[in-house]
Amino acid sequence: MNTRIGRKLLLAIIICIALTIGIVNTFTIFRSSTHTNEIMLSHARTGIQVLMSEMTDQQERFEDTIGVIEIALKQNEGLDLEGIWKDRKETESDFIALFGPDGTVFWKSDNYALADFDPKNVSNGGYKGIVVDSAAGLTVQAAVPFIRDGKFNGGVVCGMLLSENSWLDTLKEETESELTIFNGSTRYATTIVDNGKRAVGTTMADSVTDIVIGQGKQYSGMASILGQTHYVCYEPMLDINGKLVGAYFAGISSAESDSLKNSMIFTSIIVAVVVAVISMLVIGYVAIKIVIKPIREAEKLSNDMSQGLLSNSDVNIKLGNDELGDFVRRLQETEKTLSSYINDIKSVLSQMAMGDFTAKPGVEYVGDFTEIRVSFEQVSEVLSEIIGEISETSRDVMNGSMQISEGSQVLAEGTTKQAASIEELSASINDITTKVEQTAQNAAEAGKISSESADKIEFQNGEVQNMLAAMDEIKAKSDQIQNIIKAIDDIAFQTNILSLNAAIEAARAGEAGKGFAVVADEVRTLAAKSAESAQQTGELINATIAAVDKGTEIAQKTADTMKEVIDFSNRTNEYINGISAASEDQAESIQQVKIGIEQISTVVQQNSATAEQSAASCSDLNNEAARLQEQITKLKV
Repeated sequence: MNTRIGRKLLLAIIICIALTIGIVNTFTIFRSSTHTNEIMLSHARTGIQVLMSEMTDQQERFEDTIGVIEIALKQNEGLDLEGIWKDRKETESDFIALFGPDGTVFWKSDNYALADFDPKNVSNGGYKGIVVDSAAGLTVQAAVPFIRDGKFNGGVVCGMLLSENSWLDTLKEETESELTIFNGSTRYATTIVDNGKRAVGTTMADSVTDIVIGQGKQYSGMASILGQTHYVCYEPMLDINGKLVGAYFAGISSAESDSLKNSMIFTSIIVAVVVAVISMLVIGYVAIKIVIKPIREAEKLSNDMSQGLLSNSDVNIKLGNDELGDFVRRLQETEKTLSSYINDIKSVLSQMAMGDFTAKPGVEYVGDFTEIRVSFEQVSEVLSEIIGEISETSRDVMNGSMQISEGSQVLAEGTTKQAASIEELSASINDITTKVEQTAQNAAEAGKISSESADKIEFQNGEVQNMLAAMDEIKAKSDQIQNIIKAIDDIAFQTNILSLNAAIEAARAGEAGKGFAVVADEVRTLAAKSAESAQQTGELINATIAAVDKGTEIAQKTADTMKEVIDFSNRTNEYINGISAASEDQAESIQQVKIGIEQISTVVQQNSATAEQSAASCSDLNNEAARLQEQITKLKV
């Protein structure tokens, strides 16, 4: 059985439980992790405070040692500096020295190795704090001057070399933290061990160096030291002059806290899983009993109803007094109600199928189902009205079919007569068509002859145009000859002038020029004849040109006349072509009329046949109307 809602409900509850447990666990782990981080960082800060406090205690120890020695020096009774120092020294890195006013050391411990000690720094009241010495390295010192009669009379300096690691190991046991003294950014003394060796000489991370050494600020947080994550705290370290010379460090490895957090996470997960399983079992039991089983029954009922099975409404489980129980009971009641409605509808429809339209519903319909009763009543009323109208209509159809049958007979006789008339009209149209086609052929032949005449006239017009061109060419050549004659006339005139000049020169020459004068006279005579001939030739040419101009004018008039004749011919051809085209159009129109008449004839024949068929159909319709009237009388309304 399909239980999608139950599965979805269980899945939603499981998801909610899982999310709740996951969020709670995540928040718890986050808060515990944050709290653990804060505790570990606080522990690291405490280590720094202990380390710095230890440095202060060491300074005060050195001051106390100097005070004891100062008292012993004042008493000067059995002074035993070696014994006093042996009693006061706590580490092998402790050192001490007594010096005079000029700085001369008159007693010191074996490990005293200060190279930068200056008595002047002591004469002003002494000091205590961190000192960086070029020979001894990073130290913590205390120095006190001896004043007698108001004058500086030497002093004592006492301190400890910070390169010693044993005192840091002691503090590590107390604080449970890794401790380091940095000289600059380099580990000078440390409790951190790497592969069995102290990590002396290694440096702090660049990011931390920038904050602590570069900016002189405290740093707290997480840092990786030699591959191991630590909760760390760095504090800048100042010397006796307030100069930053290094840093204090305290750190705690995260291994222990990580183990604790992993254990806490594992425990939380185990608890969460156990709680989730128990919760899911309880919720699953409740869901199956209260939700899933009623849903299955409801689904079974709904499937039966969707398949049309409305007689199986038994419920196999005990329903609770809750919403799902009420839903299943109402669904069961709905199935019974629908079954009763369907049985009643089947009964009414069965009576209607038998022809009894007076049947009424026997069940009281409620809600939206009241529309079924209304619909039955409306169907009954409408069918009664329709059947009555059909009965009346069938009688009218029977009467009308008889009238149509009679009219169809008359129509058939009329269409037969129309068919005969159409055949006679078609024969007359065929004769008219033949004559119009003959007229169109004659018009087309006349148009062809007219077109050939126009072509001939057009050819003659071209020949006249050629003649005009030849006349123009003759005129042009005559003009050229006239120019040549004019040139000859000019030559003759010039020759005559030359002959006159020659005669004048011959006369001046006297006897010697007589022969030349005769020649000049002959030349003048020849020039005169040439001028006369040129004049005659020019007159002849002018006459020829005049004749050519007259001929050209006549040819031009002839050409103009030919153009008019061509225009008349073209217009005549257009008229003949128009007549031909009109005749063809008439023939085509008459052909269309002929086709139309043939179609009318076909239609008339079809109408005649249809009229006969209509008469037969009306007779059949009359018979069917009678049968319909007989069947309607069998219905109860």
